[in-house]
Amino acid sequence: MAGLAVLDIVASLVGVGLMIPGLLPAKDANAPVVRIQAGSPSDITHDLGGDLPGIRLFDVWGRLVGEKKGSKKKEIKTSSFWDITVPFADGVGNPPSEYISVVNGGDDALCIAYIALTQPDDTKKVFYGDFAKECGADWYHSWFKTGDDDYQPACFWIDKNRSYGLRYQGIGLHFNDFAPTEERAKQLNENRDLMCKSKPRLHMYEEMGYETYIPFFNPPLELETKDGAMTDKDPGAVFDESRWAMPEKPKPQENDEVEIHFPNRFVRRGDGNSGISGSTNFTAVVISTSPRHSAKELCESPTSRGDDFVSSTENLFCDMELKKLWPVCDSQTTSACFDTTTSTMRPGKGLRGRDSRSGMVPPAKSYTKTVRWG
Repeated sequence: MAGLAVLDIVASLVGVGLMIPGLLPAKDANAPVVRIQAGSPSDITHDLGGDLPGIRLFDVWGRLVGEKKGSKKKEIKTSSFWDITVPFADGVGNPPSEYISVVNGGDDALCIAYIALTQPDDTKKVFYGDFAKECGADWYHSWFKTGDDDYQPACFWIDKNRSYGLRYQGIGLHFNDFAPTEERAKQLNENRDLMCKSKPRLHMYEEMGYETYIPFFNPPLELETKDGAMTDKDPGAVFDESRWAMPEKPKPQENDEVEIHFPNRFVRRGDGNSGISGSTNFTAVVISTSPRHSAKELCESPTSRGDDFVSSTENLFCDMELKKLWPVCDSQTTSACFDTTTSTMRPGKGLRGRDSRSGMVPPAKSYTKTVRWG
């Protein structure tokens, strides 16, 4: 795995904490509130904001708690968030929500840095994009910052028509399983499959409609709560598919509107294993001064998607289309390098502009815009 170990990720979240003012939505005494945070402060080719997603919440037994349809007419602006009040479904009372599904509400892709939930009793939960990234979601760096050490989670992409080489329409997850404790960090670091290979816990969906139901644990998992550890008492139960139950779908009443979901079979997709389609149709370049942003990590990851990227701290440029690293031009490197002043690749000094070191021809690059993070 390129980048942070699971332990480092969760340890960062332990440092960040759950109760940072402004990070979580305010309590609504009558309904759960979900916050969706987009990942970027500036427009890029396809900015990291996007269409307002659809939200469904489920209780410990997989029963629908409430839902709110997404909309292609409403957008989460880049670097912004949207607080979505999810009214309780008729007849359910006000049970606490444990599971959530998030599906893109339109064809404008959305890169999510974090999902937060505030319950009517003011209980708060957070899921950061780093978890989805580590489990194979399409991802990109985000400029969203939080905490005293400016923690910057990755953002993960969801897209209804799966354009730009993006693979997933939505995500389903069990909020309770991502508590930021040191004990949880240790357990996930020792066995990452606990996070990534259990469908009720966390799953990215290639096919997901607004009314898609997600699996839940039946019986519910037991967590070790002593000293606030929040670890799995029986890790084997996480993988026991006989416990992966599906909710019973309510029968539609006469005159009810029913949303029919058709798979998008005729859209251009990226190959999640090859990494070659990392910048399909992306035409901007991002230049970041953040030490947390690695061009090398983007280039080495088969699941990263987004615009070409420069890390000023690494002095490296990532050509996301070919997943190829090039040096940034400086006083020592003056050819076959990326010029951050003109946002162009300089040719090499070899035959026909080849790089004398690798023998490769630097790619010709033309951008609609240059975005500077820093």
